[in-house]
Amino acid sequence: MKVYYPVIANYSGADVYFQNLAKGIGACGAQPELRFYPHLLEFLPYSLLKMFLRPARNCDLVHSKAEYGWLFASMGKPLVVTLAHSVFDPAYQQYKKPWQRLYHDWKLADNIARSLAVAARVVTVSRFSQQRIAEKFGRHDVRVIYNGVDENFFRPLWPDARCTDKPIRLFFAGNLTPRKGADLLPRILTRLGEDFVLEYTSGLRTHARSLRAANLRPLGYLSATALVEAYNRCDIFLFPSRLEGFGYPVAEAMACGKPVVATNYSSLPELVDEGLGGFLCPRDDVDAFVERIRQLAVEPARRACMGAYNRAKVEQVFSLRQTIDNYWKLYQELV
Repeated sequence: MKVYYPVIANYSGADVYFQNLAKGIGACGAQPELRFYPHLLEFLPYSLLKMFLRPARNCDLVHSKAEYGWLFASMGKPLVVTLAHSVFDPAYQQYKKPWQRLYHDWKLADNIARSLAVAARVVTVSRFSQQRIAEKFGRHDVRVIYNGVDENFFRPLWPDARCTDKPIRLFFAGNLTPRKGADLLPRILTRLGEDFVLEYTSGLRTHARSLRAANLRPLGYLSATALVEAYNRCDIFLFPSRLEGFGYPVAEAMACGKPVVATNYSSLPELVDEGLGGFLCPRDDVDAFVERIRQLAVEPARRACMGAYNRAKVEQVFSLRQTIDNYWKLYQELV
């Protein structure tokens, strides 16, 4: 089986998604062809975009993003599209910039609808996204396949990690955008004070701005190995995101055996079990985030139990092997 993955890079979890998928499907005995195109192509008129996207040759199946997947429907091959999350979620509209609203409403919605209309299979990565896609686009047969993380790579490195030393170390990983709640981090850390410090990455977008607070420590872009070490250094993973399709950083932190304090919205309640693997706070509620972090800070034994619970949940529900098996079955239905 030859599978073609044409992807316009956007320096987010979607890139990681296709990289993991192509690698995993190749290990199943298929022949994947993953081709990344420059991010700026996404903003071209679609009549010009066709000139840059190379059609697949001798493939059995095409799998791409719903944002432009319809461009490949004319190849006569089964088309699978993934729509990871719906940026049309009503709760997210207030956080968009005017140009984002214009782009989403004027261009993106129409092209996603075209892809969903011609795709043989539509996949999303959480039940929350499945519901939002059905509400916005009226397609009710969208299949949920959770993203998986490599639990052999993202793992606890130091079983006897520190539990009592101050300051309490928090960690945030992801692009520093309003959607990820990055603007809340300085407010939360300022409230927490000098007994807490937060390390944060710039995500895959390496030119992100720095955040301002005395107890914030920018790490910039991290290699995969350095990222695992950063997860392991922290006591608590903090993720105040306002909208997630899945939430790779949360699953990675869970795989590393860390408790999570995240937003009680979008896909995140599907990952974090309240009171068992961490705490879920109302969106934008700085007071709630501060309270829950302080609660965990004085309960090292509870942090350890939550981390162990999260590690077990990743192995049972969010392993990369399970994800690849589900896609392999889907592909075999079509080829």
